[in-house]
Amino acid sequence: MVVRKGVTIGRMHAPSPPARTRPRFVVPALVAGVLAMLAGGTGVAGGFRATAAKPPDKPGKAVDVERFEVTVRDARIITAGALGLGTGTQRFLAVRLRVANKGDDSASLGLGGLTAGIAARTKDGKWLRPDAVDGVAAGSRTDAVQPGMAVEATAKWRMGPADAPRTFTVGLRKWEKRPGFTDTDVTWRPEPEDDKLEERVTLAVAGA
Repeated sequence: MVVRKGVTIGRMHAPSPPARTRPRFVVPALVAGVLAMLAGGTGVAGGFRATAAKPPDKPGKAVDVERFEVTVRDARIITAGALGLGTGTQRFLAVRLRVANKGDDSASLGLGGLTAGIAARTKDGKWLRPDAVDGVAAGSRTDAVQPGMAVEATAKWRMGPADAPRTFTVGLRKWEKRPGFTDTDVTWRPEPEDDKLEERVTLAVAGA
């Protein structure tokens, strides 16, 4: 230290190099939100599925569901006779199908048969079986399909007077021979779980 005329002058030191800081990474808000949801568990929309849902397929493809081979053709809004005890006519969303029986016994198109293996997705995400399935073979109406044979079928869902969907998604369930929950008979039964549909087909609706 040097003293000159009452003034104290300190020793000059070389400036210290700037402290090194870690690089900062900016996490986009969207990524941060996703990370927060993952950390928070399964509280959002019921959680995450183990596997992504299979995207809907296009119509016209033959789908093997073990008991049947089903080709979904098209969908349209029709007016037909009311079902059950109803009178007059009613609006239906009708889906045309080609159905071949791959089994070794006759298969109904109604209850216990094809009807149990087809479903349509509603606006709230539920899957509903058709209200009726009509069949035609060799120009005549039929309610069954014989082994090794195919029929043209129309699955129908009741519609409200103001319903006019532009698209309609149909799901096909896979069949297997197994015992039921309350009986031990081994027979053809469809897969009951909605998230295990063998195929989903989205159709444009004619007449909407």
